[in-house]
Parts: sequence; structure tokens; C-alpha cells
Amino acid sequence: MKLASLKHKRDGRLVVVSNDLAWCADAGHIVPTLQAALDDWDRYLPDLQNLATDLEHAVIPRERFHEHDAASPLPRAYQWADGSAYVNHVALVRQARGAEMPDSFWHDPLMYQGGSDGFLAPRDPIPLGDESWGCDMEAEVVVVTGDVPLGASREEALAAIRLVGLTNDVSLRGLIPGELAKGFGFFQSKPASAFSPVFVTPDALGDCPSAGSRRART
Repeated sequence: MKLASLKHKRDGRLVVVSNDLAWCADAGHIVPTLQAALDDWDRYLPDLQNLATDLEHAVIPRERFHEHDAASPLPRAYQWADGSAYVNHVALVRQARGAEMPDSFWHDPLMYQGGSDGFLAPRDPIPLGDESWGCDMEAEVVVVTGDVPLGASREEALAAIRLVGLTNDVSLRGLIPGELAKGFGFFQSKPASAFSPVFVTPDALGDCPSAGSRRART
């Protein structure tokens, strides 16, 4: 199943999107926003899946799906945890700014808590006040979860996954060295990221290896 949020107020208007990304059906009679659906996932999931099936069979009212009309599928989240699954990437980035690579990075998870008050729509411009800030973009995977218990096992974490998508992670490389030198983490150098037009349920991915380097917690 593919879900999207069309631009409408702050949290968008939830729609189910056809597998070919050509059509969408309003889900407002089930639940108005994706965040509301995530808050009570087990309750709303069956009805959303039925709506997706009806959309594929073209037996319900539908409208053309256009990426330019889409907000981020989840326009804001309660938490945005940014983790690196590719340590070699971290090593190269640190080398570029002349920072040493601690040995612990190779065996301890690397993660920081980023801003989640707003995410960019897939076709919206990325605001940049000054080119000297060094806008950089990385294509990454985003995983949206339900509540994950403290100390969760791998199996418990996998069971908490609700949706998977893509993100264009935005960094301001020119601001990072000075900001991290203060010893207080990312803030100005990590603005809002942009997301793919739709998020999909894990079953829509088929039989494929699990992978991910980002997680937005609902």
C-alpha cells in the first residue's frame, strides 16, 4: 500500500495512492492525516488497505496523483532520529573537514536527534540563505515506526515498522565544522529534509533485504 499527504493545512490530507502512482483516493472518511493513522495504526490499517484495493479496481472516486500537489507524506513527526548505516561515508565526510575518525564509530551505532517540526515536500525548493553555507544532499532510506520499547530486540524493532520511504537528507556543509566545534551537536547545519512523494507499507516492497539509515518515530 502506498500513502501520501496532499498539501492541506499543516498536516496535509491523507490519500491512498495507486501502485502505478497515477491515481489517488481520499482517505478522509477513514482518518484525516497520516499522523492520526499512525497514532492508532492497528485500527485504521484494514480500512486503508481495503481503500487501496478498491482504488486498484477503480470502483471508487479517484483523482490524478501529482507529485507537485504532495506534501511530505508525514509533514512533521514527534521524533526524527538520524542514524548512519554506512560508516565509510562518515569516514569520508570527516576526512573532508579534517576531523579524525574515532575507532568506536566502527562498532557503536552513530545517531543524533534531528529537528522534526517540519519536512520539505518532494517538489518544493530547498531554502538556502547563502551559497557559502554549502548545501549538500544525500539520498537515503527513511523508516517510520510505531512505539519502539527501550532495549527492543531486532525482531521487536522490525515489528514496529509501519512505513518505508526515501529522503533527501539536506546538510549545510559550510556550517558544520564551526557548529560541531562548539560541542553541542547539529542544529543550524541540518535544516529540514525532503521526502519521497509516497511512503509504502513493508509488504509493498516484496521479498527484499531490509535496509535503512533513517528513522522518523511517530
